Amino acid sequence: MNNRSIAAQDFLCAVTINAMIPLANERTLQAAFYILRGRKANQTLQDVHLYHLYPYYRMFPRFSKEDWEKIVSTLLQEELIVQLPAVTPTSKPSFSITEKGIDQGEQWKSAFQLDRWNEPFTESGMAEKIELFWQRLHLLVQTVSQLLSGDLGFFPVVSDKKIQQWVKTQLASQTAREQWQKRLGEELHTLWSPLPEDVQKLLIGQLSGATQVGKTLGQLAAQQKESAFYLQLPFRYGLAMSILQLQEDPVRLPLLSHLVVQTEKWDTRLTESAARTYALVQRGMSIEQIADARKIKKSTVEDHLAEIALRCPEWDCSAYLEPKLSALIIQTSEQLQTSRLRLIKDHLGEAVSYLQIRLALARRQGERWT
Repeated sequence: MNNRSIAAQDFLCAVTINAMIPLANERTLQAAFYILRGRKANQTLQDVHLYHLYPYYRMFPRFSKEDWEKIVSTLLQEELIVQLPAVTPTSKPSFSITEKGIDQGEQWKSAFQLDRWNEPFTESGMAEKIELFWQRLHLLVQTVSQLLSGDLGFFPVVSDKKIQQWVKTQLASQTAREQWQKRLGEELHTLWSPLPEDVQKLLIGQLSGATQVGKTLGQLAAQQKESAFYLQLPFRYGLAMSILQLQEDPVRLPLLSHLVVQTEKWDTRLTESAARTYALVQRGMSIEQIADARKIKKSTVEDHLAEIALRCPEWDCSAYLEPKLSALIIQTSEQLQTSRLRLIKDHLGEAVSYLQIRLALARRQGERWT
């Protein structure tokens, strides 16, 4: 095993154990894998919100099961984590982090600058925002570059038809095309110049145009003798910081701000889908009515309600959860020293629903952050 593969293994172990620490004694080993992959299942999204694991959500969309199993095996062999048996016949096995694991996690966090790269990820929606932003920007830069060279016979770097249509819309008029050709380079320089130099090079190196064929992240990693998994962090950081800057000061960068503008004004504290649900909740619609109106599952609406309870302290959720029952759920959670829904549900019985437990826990967690 060469130094590069050792570094990659250490890095993946560093990310994994730091994602696992908040989940210890509460969730299965697989929970962290689903978060890192960006799974959109109810339980995964709930865990992301409940344990404030936004930076880790969809960090490695292509994380393979084989890679994951190697990492878990390493953490177990090094006695950094320990598997725990199921507490009840209906629950699943969990795990704990050893003192050695906590210490090693902190050392790795510092060595790989995880806090630095994770800083702009304060909500789960950022993962989807950066993907959309990058696809739009990547194709836009390529198209404008080809326009400047007078050569439109090129293969688009982004095959998504919606992204292609968005770029066509931006360049629909002659005036718009002239503006993009004149100012895109200048605005990109203004946007990216505050970023660390290595992040700038990582972003620019992937862009394609008339005079440059962009490299993939894997190719740049090989060139720099780095792990592609590790380069994913500064890459995501650069995109997330770009989005935040464009949202905070769109006037200074009027063209690039189009890449992050929303056609409809939704509550920015929430993911767009949850914000759409919140708008209907505020109109007094029931879960069933919202699910029918939006053509989504009732369970998805319940996911949104948990997100609203977490991030919108002004929302009165008493229609779903009476204050006395909320207090009882929190008391039970503290007595059992767990946030595992099944354990709380088994203790309280049929008098409480999973939605009510989720709302109570989300509201408590939201109060801790405000």
